[in-house]
Amino acid sequence: HVLRMDVIDVGHGDATVLRLPDGRIIVIDAGTEAAGRQRVLPFLRHQGINVVDALILTHPDNDHIGGAVPLLEQMPVRLLLTNGAADDTMTFLRIARLKEKKGIPHRVLRRGMRIASESGVIVEVLHPPADWVAGAEPGSNDNALVLRVSLGTQNALLCADIEEAGIPIMLRQPIHWKANVLKVPHHGSRLGAAGDRLLAAVQPELAIISVGWLHHLPARQTLQALERARCPVLLTRDVGWIRLETDGRKWYRPIEGIR
Repeated sequence: HVLRMDVIDVGHGDATVLRLPDGRIIVIDAGTEAAGRQRVLPFLRHQGINVVDALILTHPDNDHIGGAVPLLEQMPVRLLLTNGAADDTMTFLRIARLKEKKGIPHRVLRRGMRIASESGVIVEVLHPPADWVAGAEPGSNDNALVLRVSLGTQNALLCADIEEAGIPIMLRQPIHWKANVLKVPHHGSRLGAAGDRLLAAVQPELAIISVGWLHHLPARQTLQALERARCPVLLTRDVGWIRLETDGRKWYRPIEGIR
């Protein structure tokens, strides 16, 4: 009875695969289109995954949704979940056409919603709010979906690309923020005081940064903040694909990452 979380090395971008104890598959973002074809699809096939039960796209940035194009083209997807933000990029339009062509149901996620599995896994939507973040475009980083995935006493907070405007609004919610695993926002970008507040609230035991070699990331300030918090950190560009598993009592790494 194990929840598996794989953070795939997609270079600069994001792609996470959840395998629930009942075998259902949730894919959260899929990197760029090239990464989708060269990393995400081959990973899924290597793992014997032939159907994606839910594809969650956190926001319309190309390094998060580009890989959805080959995924939707080449693998059955039973449900598409997004933050509801529209975009006029070619990638977004291709995803919309594929969704219509294949008759894939689409649902919009908002803060307060949750996906509960009979296997005990709960995926909570902690951001964005129903009325978006004031002053931020709906498709912006600050309105990206932030998800908390839990089984038993263990959880992981997946922060997508939320930034300095969105973090304080997210943290206003009167909930218990502590998380065992933190997927660091926006590829380890500099987040200033908002990032410090997030770390203080979450108090993670392990941090993961999905990052390549672009934009001089992760920011030195972010790495220093994690060091001050005495939180070990794993970078996909250094260790490759990162697999974590939990039985609801603890998280562990059953294998080392493979590049």
